[in-house]
Amino acid sequence: MILSLILLQVVTFVVILLVMRFLFGSQLKSALNRLQVLHQDSLEKEEILNKELERAKTQVDAEIARAKEEAKLIVDTAKRNAEKLGLEASARAQAEAKKMLDESTDKAKRLEAEILASSEEKALTLAQELIRFTLAQTDQKALHTQLIDEFIEELKKVDKEKLTVATDHALVLTPQAMTSQEQQVLKAVLSSKLGIPVSLEEKVDVSIVGGMVVKLGGLIIDGSLKNKFNRALNALRLKKA
Repeated sequence: MILSLILLQVVTFVVILLVMRFLFGSQLKSALNRLQVLHQDSLEKEEILNKELERAKTQVDAEIARAKEEAKLIVDTAKRNAEKLGLEASARAQAEAKKMLDESTDKAKRLEAEILASSEEKALTLAQELIRFTLAQTDQKALHTQLIDEFIEELKKVDKEKLTVATDHALVLTPQAMTSQEQQVLKAVLSSKLGIPVSLEEKVDVSIVGGMVVKLGGLIIDGSLKNKFNRALNALRLKKA
């Protein structure tokens, strides 16, 4: 849970750096004002999240404490019965107590993992919202174009063997309509990788914010801004491990 909060702060910091990169223009003052409002909003959301995490931690601690008390009661009972039933009965009772304690511990770990996953998802959403409401339309367009260029370059490096899908149709999700040049380049790259002419079906999805998602049958290639944030979180998590 502490790691979750650290990751939240790190992602927010990264987003602020991105924002500052695109704000050196005529709309700097208005963008900073919007950023200040969003920062205050993020602090309020962070306070709510902290309370939720603290409440969840209290529940987990209470469950673990209750499980330990139950296990202790079973062990004590088993010890008293051991005088009558012998060591074999005592061993079974202790094994049962250990099983109950392990189950409670596993349940606590699952709950902690769910809370962590939820906090990470909220961090990713907050990062995208900061981009959406802070950057001007021209800056969002520049960021989106950069992400598409990077995605296509990465796609060019993918081995053909990894794109073994039986389809000549690609569904492309983008936050804003692609230019004709972007369409031509993407179609050429996909056709080259699949070895057959590929047609594009484009759909606008503003929730993506930047970049694109390409669906080839059951294969999904995610080059969105959210996926980049998610990969950054995974890298930070591995670095901390």
